[in-house]
Amino acid sequence: MTNYCFIPVPDNKTFHRVAKVYENVNGYFPLGKSNKEDPNELDKFVGRYDEVKFICDMWNKRLKLSEDQIDKIVLMSLCAEEEEDNG
Repeated sequence: MTNYCFIPVPDNKTFHRVAKVYENVNGYFPLGKSNKEDPNELDKFVGRYDEVKFICDMWNKRLKLSEDQIDKIVLMSLCAEEEEDNG
């Protein structure tokens, strides 16, 4: 089974961003431009919620992940955060 998935996370009050979540790893990792200073590079990982959710759904589908598997990966990430706080 794949030990990561993609989820939409808030980027600001209006937009969301694609983020990668690893099972048993604290937090999530937002995807972005390879060079944040390059005004010509398109940031294709940020947009309205429905746009970002579509990207996440397509990538998770390519990984053959069910909604239950995605939920488990996210939950295990949260549990890893709690263990670090308690440890």
